Amino acid sequence: MRKQLLNTILLFTLLGLAASAQTPGTQSATPASQLRHVSVVRGASEVSVEISAQGAVTPKVSVADSPARVIVDLPGTSKETRLSHIPVGIDGVKAVRVGFDGHYPPTTRVVVDLEQACRYELNTASDGKLVLTLHAPQTTEAAKAAPAKAPAAAQPSPVSAAATAPRVADQADTKAQTTSPSSSDFVFVEPSYQAQTTVQDTNNPAARAEDAAAKFADKTAAELLPVDQHAAQSPDSSSTTPTIQPAVNLAAEQKAKGTQSVASGPKYTGEPISVNLKDVDLKDFFRLIHEISGLNVVLDPDVHGTLTIVLDDVPWDQALDIVLKNNDLARELEGNVLRIATLDTLKKEADSRRAQMEAEALAVEKVSITRFLSYAHAKDVLLTVKKFLSTRGDVVADDRTNAIIVNDIPNVIPTIDKLLTELDRKTQEVEIEARVVAATRTFARDIGTQFGFGWGNGHSAIGGASAAGTSPTTVSGGSPGYITVPSTNGTTQGNTIPLFSNLGSTSPSSGLTFLNASNTVRIDAILTMAESRGLLKVLSRPRVVTQNNIQALVKQGVRVPIVTQAQLGGPPTVTYVDAFLRLTVTPQITSENTIFLNVDVENTTPNFGQEVQGNPELITQQATTQVLVTDGGTVVIGGVIQTQNSLQVDQVPLLGSIPVLGNLFKHVQVSTSNQELIFFITPRIIQT
Repeated sequence: MRKQLLNTILLFTLLGLAASAQTPGTQSATPASQLRHVSVVRGASEVSVEISAQGAVTPKVSVADSPARVIVDLPGTSKETRLSHIPVGIDGVKAVRVGFDGHYPPTTRVVVDLEQACRYELNTASDGKLVLTLHAPQTTEAAKAAPAKAPAAAQPSPVSAAATAPRVADQADTKAQTTSPSSSDFVFVEPSYQAQTTVQDTNNPAARAEDAAAKFADKTAAELLPVDQHAAQSPDSSSTTPTIQPAVNLAAEQKAKGTQSVASGPKYTGEPISVNLKDVDLKDFFRLIHEISGLNVVLDPDVHGTLTIVLDDVPWDQALDIVLKNNDLARELEGNVLRIATLDTLKKEADSRRAQMEAEALAVEKVSITRFLSYAHAKDVLLTVKKFLSTRGDVVADDRTNAIIVNDIPNVIPTIDKLLTELDRKTQEVEIEARVVAATRTFARDIGTQFGFGWGNGHSAIGGASAAGTSPTTVSGGSPGYITVPSTNGTTQGNTIPLFSNLGSTSPSSGLTFLNASNTVRIDAILTMAESRGLLKVLSRPRVVTQNNIQALVKQGVRVPIVTQAQLGGPPTVTYVDAFLRLTVTPQITSENTIFLNVDVENTTPNFGQEVQGNPELITQQATTQVLVTDGGTVVIGGVIQTQNSLQVDQVPLLGSIPVLGNLFKHVQVSTSNQELIFFITPRIIQT
């Protein structure tokens, strides 16, 4: 029995020693080394980064490209300084960033952002400080060359750059480099070491404080560098009215101090992270969001479930948005407190608030106000005001005094006053001038010939025919009888020449006659001509002034009586038809001070030259359109151009077709008519 008892005690002793050897949390929750301070010192052609640490440290130096930076890792060292970012901006050094991971034991990292690769050295000063010296590049070739490795003797831990170069994806390279990050920004760096599975001492308060980040050490590829929690506090935190917001763009709300983006669609401005989680409790994920963003996170009791997610280089606010949408959750951000609850919970709370507001509205006494309007009509704004009243409110319009009487609860009255102020404003006026230009051009030319001849010797004769006409010239004396035309009293005192061709001008305005007469031969040739040109212009300029969005009408003309014949024994009837120049227009002034016009222009005139049963025909010219015109500009809204060409030729067969000579046996009439109608519109805004 004693032997068995000794064996049992020995077994438990060995197990305790093994557990204590494998559990770092049982030794001390506080690392042996702490990073106390980081400072930057500028030299003649170099920049020195001084790292002050308490305890023994073993630095590991590595470099990274795209963008260029030098990374100093201090394993087993905690970050005791609140400094996270040091802007530099000299000798090719942009900034220095300090952070640590969430593992145990922690590793602190110092990242120096460079404009381009440069030569560097890491040495240990006499006072125990680590000094990282960065030499400014002198030439382009030096900038393109690979950075020189630190001498092995100068490094406390001589490790080759190839062996220690981590896979760094500095999240500040993607977006934060466009603007210099302040000390309140979040910076994420992928770890250069493998995650270590450790057992935390749950009874140790320091270990429990680090448990939130250490829980995800084997599931995330992001190294979190949290900063001052107060940077997340919005200046608008004085507002006490909670509002339900869509689960997007938390970081933008923090940085923009609550201002809402006007662009369509969410824009995520949080620093990118890489997360790989499987079957993780949602509550643990929101604890991770707290560590990343610095926001105070409060979960509703109904929030539960598990999460499986794989994200690479995704903004943390977008990752939060995705998780909330996937689990039917929403959030409220008030100051730096982020509350996460289910949609049903927030909906019930909103319904409760609305019911409470309605109950309060039903409990208060109603008040009556009277507002007198100057420019708007009370009956016109009545329907609009009704839309903004509460369920207990009522509104009445008094046409005599042009007043609005509102009876409603007090908190609605300011809204009604603001609405009436916006509606009761001076309306702009527009002057519209229309010009109707009608132009008619005519041209006519008429050229004709008449030719008569005769020959005779007493026994035979040849000449024109009287049926074609006779010459207007009378030839006295002589006989043959074929040219003799008996007079009315039977004598032969006057003689005329029968015409061979009678193609004279219809209405001649000029003429030329050639006559040759003898005892045997008589010739008479007559050339008649006429030409006319005409130009008619009619300009009508109706003008009207109207208010914005109010139709205006102006017209001028005559009323033409149209007589209808008697029917079924009744008396004739007279109907008057408008023959007006009419302008109908509705202007609308846009926000750019252009004018949108609905315009109708009509010009109707009676034509007494063409009548049907004594009633003149009506000539109508009209244009109806919608057009956008600048203030004071002129636009052509329509036009009609009508052209008529006429050519008529009468000639003697065969002879009229002879070139040049055939003109003596032709009658040519040429006429051309050109009619143009154009409508111009010119609107002007009247400044009142």
